[in-house]
Amino acid sequence: MCLTTETPKLPMQLVTDEILTRLPAKSLMRFKCVSKLWLSLIRSRYFCNRFSKIVPSPRLYMSLWDQATIGDNETYTLAPLDTRPSTSTFVVDDNLPDPAIGGYILQNLGGFMIYVYNREPHIYNPATGQLAGFPLRSSDHIVVPPGGEKVVTYYFGYDPLSHKYKAVSLISVFLEETKQVISSVNYVFSQKNKLGYWNKAALTPTDFCPHVPSKGGISIDGVIYYLALVDRDRFVVVSFDIRSEEFNMIQVPKLHEDASEDTPDLTLLEHGGKATLCDPTNLRDKGVLALWTVEDVGSKKWSCKSLVLKPSQLPLVDSITFRVKGTTQNGKVLLIPKDFISPFHIFSYDVQNNDMRKIEIKGIPDVWFNMGEEADLHFDVMFMDQSESLIYTDFLSCFDWGDGA
Repeated sequence: MCLTTETPKLPMQLVTDEILTRLPAKSLMRFKCVSKLWLSLIRSRYFCNRFSKIVPSPRLYMSLWDQATIGDNETYTLAPLDTRPSTSTFVVDDNLPDPAIGGYILQNLGGFMIYVYNREPHIYNPATGQLAGFPLRSSDHIVVPPGGEKVVTYYFGYDPLSHKYKAVSLISVFLEETKQVISSVNYVFSQKNKLGYWNKAALTPTDFCPHVPSKGGISIDGVIYYLALVDRDRFVVVSFDIRSEEFNMIQVPKLHEDASEDTPDLTLLEHGGKATLCDPTNLRDKGVLALWTVEDVGSKKWSCKSLVLKPSQLPLVDSITFRVKGTTQNGKVLLIPKDFISPFHIFSYDVQNNDMRKIEIKGIPDVWFNMGEEADLHFDVMFMDQSESLIYTDFLSCFDWGDGA
């Protein structure tokens, strides 16, 4: 249980606190056994907050897997080549040995990596090596008509005021050929007496339509957001307030006048503390990146800003198709090439200063670049500003944590 009160500390205790906050997280996990005092300190919210501020450790995590071969996957950790903020090279410095760590990375939640492996969500703490399989929401009772498909997705969030984590599950059914949505239902993961269970979501607003997921979700100031489709080309943003457990649905405005265009490859990310849709449709041909921001959830008001690359930086993007993979803590948009070729680069777009920077990735084994035609290679990348996390909550303690290292 996290400590919620603080008592005056003696000078020696302050020195101990200062020393402990500068140690690696894995060392602190061992030091919890030294005494009850150290156990209480390291678990305290005060110490967790200080630790995350004093030990900034930006890292990249990269998962590669062959969809055609079960179990053929690796997840690598990459560190900056040097400590300068403007470093343009990340180098593989380790790989995570557990084969269950890897796959599509859903989100970075306060230093925890949440990812899907074999269609099941997992939570991994890179700092401590702890790995937890998330309790699945059964969907056996959901009826799927002929020609239909069922999809189950999960979204996670954190409320900094109540210090609570929560998860939402969406079970959707749609017709595979026409993409018509048949039904959807949301569940909320709750816990009581350190036991977790799923509850069907309470009544939703009258304009809350059946929908299917589009991409992963994000968490901003106690609200979970995710992007979804209510039909083939009509997007919505769904919000879930962690404290009130209320859902809301926000219609996405028409992004392109030409109705004949393909459905845009939109990504939901955080920009300026608000949920924002990033549209890279015109990035390759015109050097334009569009940001659509939800200015107010209650009034469902949007604003749009188009960013135009500097002419000197257009050659960086004119031959590559990107997918957007979130933002860093300082607001830079992470862009990942859709094709995995050597030499491999990702791109960081500073939207405040309108500056695109290429980041070289080194140290990936050559075998991943030389796979045969029979391979079905997939990869994903996640930037984590805080890869050292000591967060301890009742929500996380109800999982069956194992040692992923």
